[in-house]
Amino acid sequence: MDTEQKNPGSSLRAIIREPTLHFFLIAVAIFALYAITRDDNENLLEISQREIDARIFLQELSRGEELSAEQRQLIISVYVEEQILVQEALAMGLDNDVRIHDMLAQKMRHVLSANVIQPSAEEMEEFYRRNRLRYEIMPIVTADEVVFDTTEPLSTEVMALLENQAEPDALLAVEAGTVSVLPRVNRVDLSNIFEDEFSQNVFATSINEWIGPFASNRGQHWLRVTQKTAVRIPSLEEIIDRVRLDWIGAEEELRLQQEIDKLWERYSIVIIDDV
Repeated sequence: MDTEQKNPGSSLRAIIREPTLHFFLIAVAIFALYAITRDDNENLLEISQREIDARIFLQELSRGEELSAEQRQLIISVYVEEQILVQEALAMGLDNDVRIHDMLAQKMRHVLSANVIQPSAEEMEEFYRRNRLRYEIMPIVTADEVVFDTTEPLSTEVMALLENQAEPDALLAVEAGTVSVLPRVNRVDLSNIFEDEFSQNVFATSINEWIGPFASNRGQHWLRVTQKTAVRIPSLEEIIDRVRLDWIGAEEELRLQQEIDKLWERYSIVIIDDV
C-alpha cells in the first residue's frame, strides 16, 4: 500500500490547496448568489470581469511578477465582497452621509478634470507675462551675527568698535560671545528668527553696519549685513517647470469649473425652507 493509501488525510489537504478547486468554489458561490437572486432584481449582483482583470493587472504591475492562482482568487473574493458591501450600504441608506458626499464630489472633480493637456510655448509665455509678480523673489541678505553673552549694556570700548564697523573677531576679543553667519535670508526668515521690527531694521541698514541689540535668552544679538540681493523676478527660463505646473493647475481648475457649470444646467435646483 502506498503513502496516499496509508494517509488519506494528506490527499485531502492536497486537494484543498489545489488552485483549480478555489476557482471552482468561488464560481459556485457566484452562481449560487445569482440563482438565489435571479428572481429578485433588487438583489441581483453583476460582477465585472473587466474590473477583476484590471485589479489583477495592477497588482502584477506593482509586484513586477505574475500572481499565483491563490492570489488571483483572493483578489476576486475581495472584489465580490466589496460589491456586496456596497449594495448593502446603499440598501441601508448609508450613502446619505455628508462624508460620503464629500468623497464622491472630490472623485467627480478628478474625473471631470482628468484630460488636462500640456501648455504650448505661447501659452506658457502668456501665463508667465500675466502672473510675473507671483514669481517675485524677495530681497535677500547674508549677515554676520555676533551674540554677546551678556544682556547688560556693553562697554564704551565695544560700542566704539561696533560704530566703527569692526570685524567680529575684534569684538569678541573684548567681550565674550559667539559669531555665526546667516546666509541668504529674506525678511520673513529674519522675522521668524527675531521679530518683524528688527528684521526691517536689518534690511534697511547699509552694508557692514552693525544693528542691535536684540535680547534673547542667549544674550544680545548684533547683525552686520555683508551682502544684499535686491528684489527681482526670474526669467521664464529659470522657472519654466514651476510655471508649467502653475499653468496646468490653473487650466485644470478652469476646465473643471466649466464641466461643473455644464452639470448645473442639467439640474433644477430647489432650496426647501425646512428650518
